[in-house]
Amino acid sequence: MRFTNVLRLLMKNSKQVVYLLISKVITTLVVLALCAAFILPELLEIIESPAAQALYEDFMQVLPLSLEAGEAYDPISAINAIFKAGGSLSQFWAFLVSESLKFIPAVVGCVLVYLAKCFVDEVIHFTVGCTLNDKMATYAETPFGTAFVANLGKASNYAWLYTLVTVLTDGVGLAILVVFLRFLPLLLALFLGVTVIVGIQAIKMTLTSNWMPAMTTDNKKLKEALRCKETLTKSYFSKTYMLYAVLVYLVIVVNVVAAVCTFGSALLLTIPTSYLLFICAQYVNYYTMTGKKYFITYESIETNLDHGDHAHFFNYLEEEKEAPKQETAPVHEEK
Repeated sequence: MRFTNVLRLLMKNSKQVVYLLISKVITTLVVLALCAAFILPELLEIIESPAAQALYEDFMQVLPLSLEAGEAYDPISAINAIFKAGGSLSQFWAFLVSESLKFIPAVVGCVLVYLAKCFVDEVIHFTVGCTLNDKMATYAETPFGTAFVANLGKASNYAWLYTLVTVLTDGVGLAILVVFLRFLPLLLALFLGVTVIVGIQAIKMTLTSNWMPAMTTDNKKLKEALRCKETLTKSYFSKTYMLYAVLVYLVIVVNVVAAVCTFGSALLLTIPTSYLLFICAQYVNYYTMTGKKYFITYESIETNLDHGDHAHFFNYLEEEKEAPKQETAPVHEEK
């Protein structure tokens, strides 16, 4: 039921995709510009170095189009010349190592820019969550700009912590994937790597699922949102984990198909929609867990009387049975 409500809520609030798309495009362009400013001088120095030129000339020998008519095509010899000890690749790597100290400021600058982008993205996600919460609670259409200004302080507190958690979990997942690729066959490494990454992402989303909704729906502070006891219960964790695991796999499949079949064009739509999907999942999960009613459409109101725990369902039935019935006085007809 949660999965169905997430999809229905996504379809009914699809206009939020526009705000996410605009913010993603702007932040990406700014990041690319700043990273280019940090990296471009060092990159030009690398490209113009003799070691890079030698590697380029050896690599071109592998391509048959670079040969003149009548020359023998021997790609094996060209590849061996690149990878052999003392070859152009090893010389190029030695050049990078010797000049590595020059690249440290550029790398640090790019990392800081990336972290700033993640922070801004989470502030935008928090704002979208605020507008979505207003729609679910009262079916109110809150302007994006109004929600952004009104919740900037809470959004910033949430964004810095969630950014830290995201960077750490992404780093762990990528490190595990690199280890698998280093020591296992390619197909097995990809299979295990993707499985582990999906599992890590699902765990992260499960443990952090209540943070944003608790701060926007119940106006809790960040410390109070972190102490949601329901997150650690077995029933809550298993249901929420399975929901997010399915959603992560769904997002991977949709984005890969969109990238391959449309040469990346559809990613302009599927990537922001994926973020909105996860935001909808957070709020549907929180409203279900706390037993709050919420609008899916104007005519459809969803509720969960047992607060996400079926053990309480029979308690509600007993309360209804024991409740005293109101007696109605007989009505006498006047003659």
